[in-house]
Amino acid sequence: MKAPDARTRADRLRRRCGFDDNALRRKVDRTQWRVGLLLLLLFLVVTPVACAHVVWSVHAAGVRAERYEAATRHRVDATVVGATPLQSGREVTVIWTGADGAPHTGRYTSWRATAIGEHRVLWTAPGHSLEEVGPRKHARTVGDDVSSAAAVVAVTGLPLLTVYLMVRWGCDKRRYRQWDEEWADFDRRSRSA
Repeated sequence: MKAPDARTRADRLRRRCGFDDNALRRKVDRTQWRVGLLLLLLFLVVTPVACAHVVWSVHAAGVRAERYEAATRHRVDATVVGATPLQSGREVTVIWTGADGAPHTGRYTSWRATAIGEHRVLWTAPGHSLEEVGPRKHARTVGDDVSSAAAVVAVTGLPLLTVYLMVRWGCDKRRYRQWDEEWADFDRRSRSA
């Protein structure tokens, strides 16, 4: 059997989507189709605009954070001089030599096991606060961009999908009621004949 050509497939798709003058289509079918098409077009117009706006804002904030953290966080090689257990994690006391050659002491909270005398690579932030994580990487900014785009698609798409499903449910109820009425009418006509 020969496979249908592209023109035949396009025609089938056109008819399947409701772009035809099929006399068997009811008004409720056309209403459901029009509402679905309108909601799809609304999604295709609103989502890219909202997505571009949100992703641009998130990306700009991420790049600003990258630059700020790269300028304000500095790597230090610290030595652990004390560790106090807490309810969650432990407070670690370390010493390090600053860029100016002066010794510094600081504390930070860690989840990792720590031994006195252990050498740690840490990052100083403004005010000599210590962190185990270095400056923000660009990969994190890109990840935030992707997740914000996915969130925008979900936030714009789910309400529209919900509206469509509610319309479909109402149309199905109307369609089934019409079927029942038509079957009852058919039954009355067949009994009277």
